[in-house]
Amino acid sequence: LLFSLVDVQIRQWRKNRAPSNCSGFVAYREHLCCYGVDVNRNYDFEFNQLNSRFNNPCSDEFQGPFPFSEPESRAVRDYLLGEEMRDNVDLLISLHTHGEMIILPYNHRKRTYSDDYHDLRYLAKKAADKIREDGGTDYQIGTAADMIGAFESVATGGASDWIKNNTSIKFVYVFELPPSLVTSFAFQMKPHWLIPTFNELWRGLKVLFDEMIRWRFP
Repeated sequence: LLFSLVDVQIRQWRKNRAPSNCSGFVAYREHLCCYGVDVNRNYDFEFNQLNSRFNNPCSDEFQGPFPFSEPESRAVRDYLLGEEMRDNVDLLISLHTHGEMIILPYNHRKRTYSDDYHDLRYLAKKAADKIREDGGTDYQIGTAADMIGAFESVATGGASDWIKNNTSIKFVYVFELPPSLVTSFAFQMKPHWLIPTFNELWRGLKVLFDEMIRWRFP
């Protein structure tokens, strides 16, 4: 589902354009009504509204009134659970900025891991080592909740966590690309960062792709 948003004042819009939403107990109390849902928080895995960022319709991380309330998240769910894709995908990678991290499931709570966490971490380290060797960027590896540590880093209803928990896809990663977390205006990647970032990222991704070929065709 594509949408057009022409507004030079909102360059970093991250939600969809769902009609004005006044749900959530924070919104009810404060009478807040705003457009859009953060589709990446709209999945049915540990979905809750304890974090005020997620239950405030005016937050850019508003997770929606209930899991899979949005057509975009339902489309991804139905596609991955469909007959064509079921048991045919071994690797899923979601690219984000920023932070220089390779994030593994699960991210709704600190020190909460999948049963095969060490398998995921092993391959992630091989990719991170290649990126550091060829490009110099040092990607940290782990769950966001563990690596960042703040309450704000805990993400409920996350797409990657739902995919790991509800599909047969074993290797699920979120790459938070450069720059580091301490860089100002880092969501707006500078033009001169684009090619170097892609070049070193590709070397890490190729490690994962090669490993998947060996995994699927031993």
